[in-house]
Amino acid sequence: MTPFSQLLTGLVFTPGRNAKLTLLQRYFDAAPDPDRGWALAAVCGALDLRAARPSLIRGLVEERVDPVLFRLSYDYVGDLAETVSLIWPTAREADAPPPSLSQVIEALRGAGRSEMAPLLAGLFDRLPAEERFALVKLATGGLRVGVSARLAKTALSQWAASRGVPAPVEAIEELWHGLEAPYEDLFAWLSGAAPEPPAVDLSLAFRPMMLAHPIDQGLYAAEELRENQESESETLRRLEARLAPAAFAAEWKWDGIRVQAVATAEAARLYSRTGEEVSGAFPDLAETLRAPGCLDGELLVIRDGVVRPFAELQRRLGRKTVSAKLLREAPAWIRAYDLLQDGEEDLRGAPFSVRRARLEQWIARHRPERIARHARVLAVLGFVVANLCALVGSLFGDYVGETIW
Repeated sequence: MTPFSQLLTGLVFTPGRNAKLTLLQRYFDAAPDPDRGWALAAVCGALDLRAARPSLIRGLVEERVDPVLFRLSYDYVGDLAETVSLIWPTAREADAPPPSLSQVIEALRGAGRSEMAPLLAGLFDRLPAEERFALVKLATGGLRVGVSARLAKTALSQWAASRGVPAPVEAIEELWHGLEAPYEDLFAWLSGAAPEPPAVDLSLAFRPMMLAHPIDQGLYAAEELRENQESESETLRRLEARLAPAAFAAEWKWDGIRVQAVATAEAARLYSRTGEEVSGAFPDLAETLRAPGCLDGELLVIRDGVVRPFAELQRRLGRKTVSAKLLREAPAWIRAYDLLQDGEEDLRGAPFSVRRARLEQWIARHRPERIARHARVLAVLGFVVANLCALVGSLFGDYVGETIW
């Protein structure tokens, strides 16, 4: 548990991206299996634990220290994990060796609702302050140490490269949803102990997003500075002169969130642009996706043919379950931009013009219920411009309109 708690403390107090990557790689080097796999799952938000309610932990502390003192301390510190780690009384079993991260995870996973309180109290007694901090973070399910899942996978990729194993972060992301913590097969491959990546079913896997990139580098030479004084007409002339508009296609950037929908004949999954599965919050949409393929698009709420404001979509984001009332009031749709896979055929190596044509054919062939191609709109945030011969697109512009067909 000590190395993991030191990792969390280091990540909390290290602001720089590269420094966080270094901390993660050092941990992967030093920690044994399965500890490093459990740590990776915790950092990526992929750890499946019965979360302890903060109220339960507050109640445990108030049994050991003066409740008024604890509340005043909590108000001053502002973080439950830090407050508990510092105010918990001297460990009653200080001579007992601290448990490993794996032992703590196994205990938390096996604890029933009535067993959680005595388990946590016993662990608090055995652990010093820094480890108590890590335990509260684990038990409540919110690390918040400034590391995204993408950053952790980038650290994995760099760690593998330092060992002579070529493992692009895109390859790790594609495998990710077919793997389970503590990822011993993954670490075996990345460390060079296994010659091949883990064999997993990728039929419902997340495909790394073909994300947009700013086009400023194509518009402005290195010695030029973009200034607000440039008029729209001057910018349009610059576009025509330097970007060959006929080679590009434009797509409205709708007021939703970017998602990827992956489906087989039996099941479907929805992923955010970072690869987080969000299917649970949108069962109405997932249930209608049964045509094999992988779509890239914008997740929207569309009611009576009208795209609703983002606030209505926000009501559904982050939920594990959705009420029938909310399903009726805020029906989910996808405004499709791109087709990354058609059945078992991977289209990601094809130019955008080919993928877009295949998308139109795919929609005409399968006619999915909740995939929109045209809708009235209340507001558009911008527009996406994709090079017809390229694999990715670009995002720029700022537009608010009323009706677009």
